[in-house]
Amino acid sequence: MDPQLWWYLARVGGLMSWWLLSATVVWGLLLSTRVTGPRAAAARLYDLHRFLSGLALAFLTVHMLALVADSWVDIGLLELLVPFASGYRPAAVAWGVIAFELAAAIGVTSLLKTRIPHRWWRYVHTSAFPVFILTTVHALTAGTDAGTVRWTALVLVAAISFLSVYRLLAVRRTDDTVAPSAPVRPEPPDSRPVIVKRLRPVADGVVLVELAATDGGLLPAWEPGAHIDLALPSGRIRPYSLCGDPADRTTYRIGVLNAPKGLGGSAEVHALRTGRQLAVSRPLNRFPLVLAPHYLFIAGGIGITALLPMIHAAEAVGHDWRLLYGGRTRLSMAFTDELLALGTDRVHLVPQDTDGLPDLHTALSKTTAGTAVYCCGPEPLIVAVEKAVTDGFPHRHLHIERFAATAKPSAARAFQVELRRTGSLLPVPADRTLLDVIRQAVPGTPASCEAGACGTCALRVLAGTPDHRDAVLTGPDRSRRDLIYPCVSRSHSPTLVIDL
Repeated sequence: MDPQLWWYLARVGGLMSWWLLSATVVWGLLLSTRVTGPRAAAARLYDLHRFLSGLALAFLTVHMLALVADSWVDIGLLELLVPFASGYRPAAVAWGVIAFELAAAIGVTSLLKTRIPHRWWRYVHTSAFPVFILTTVHALTAGTDAGTVRWTALVLVAAISFLSVYRLLAVRRTDDTVAPSAPVRPEPPDSRPVIVKRLRPVADGVVLVELAATDGGLLPAWEPGAHIDLALPSGRIRPYSLCGDPADRTTYRIGVLNAPKGLGGSAEVHALRTGRQLAVSRPLNRFPLVLAPHYLFIAGGIGITALLPMIHAAEAVGHDWRLLYGGRTRLSMAFTDELLALGTDRVHLVPQDTDGLPDLHTALSKTTAGTAVYCCGPEPLIVAVEKAVTDGFPHRHLHIERFAATAKPSAARAFQVELRRTGSLLPVPADRTLLDVIRQAVPGTPASCEAGACGTCALRVLAGTPDHRDAVLTGPDRSRRDLIYPCVSRSHSPTLVIDL
């Protein structure tokens, strides 16, 4: 084998490990300063940070093995593990050896992160900065690629220095200006400003709101079944189904029922005026329209907003569909004229005050095997549809979307939550939600409906067994132990460890 091959491998491995290590430090600072977005997004992007660090260690291994195999530099395992033991540029090699030992400590404590006190991991993890400095000095003094390293190092040092200072200032500003109990007005993840373009009543107690981008540009694309999180003037964030035309990217359309006994979000929407600036999230779709030969849509009250774009989509491509739409009164049922224009033979309106409850069995008996049944509405309707499909029509494919979480499966009991990143251990009393307690330590933790229906508040679980009480997870997913929706869910175990 060409003896120069080992030297080239050592150079490639060294440069790649240094670049990747530098990228790891930069990415970690971006996550820490929240430049990459809110904490929910940062938790997901943390995987990339770990991937970069693992790749850096892999190339570092290539670098070290190639040095041992290279006969010209005459470096053995002892020289790679003990500082200043090398006869080849001893000081320069020593900086690399010390950096390797620190990097190994960071890697080991990261692997044991869920088993050791968080402060231990945090203290060791801060050594990533001296590791970056030591590896930069090592790269400039130990090898033959100093020219390549020099200009890259200047850029990286500038970026890391800026982000480090920004991080320190951001922490200080947060400590000085936000008390643990101070109210915070969060915005939806990936939010963008919009204005209220138009408001008009479409039924008793239901208002249609049209939103447009403040700059007059295009809004993010969406598909039937999607919803947006709307940040209201009070700071409340509420999810609403998009009920307009997906092809019209200049306007988002939502229908909102005024619920006097609700949490105040719907009343606030009804009090909006044209021209008011708000913020909305990117559309999120947890209720997608699947391809099927036939569709049966079952709506209850304001649940029609989620199904309306689906009906138009099925109609546009010529698929067979039927709608069973129930409401308290005919005047309280929104979009009836728009629906009846699609064909009175396929739209069956059932006002409860005159016609009673929808006849689910009859509607289902007119479908064939393989029909996709979509249902959105109040909990009694959804429970009735689930039972009807399970008991008598097992070959129909049921898709549901709830307004809120189902009834609690058991009485609430107290437990503890550990916020692994901050090192906080907080009691969660039986009469308080997990989200409420978390917000004591992390004000502004994202949430939207706070009823377990939208999924905005999802957090990663590192240890413990979640007690899922949400309406987002269904079927086998309800046994998942890696995430929780803290607005309604709790813990089966005495302590729940959250990646926050």
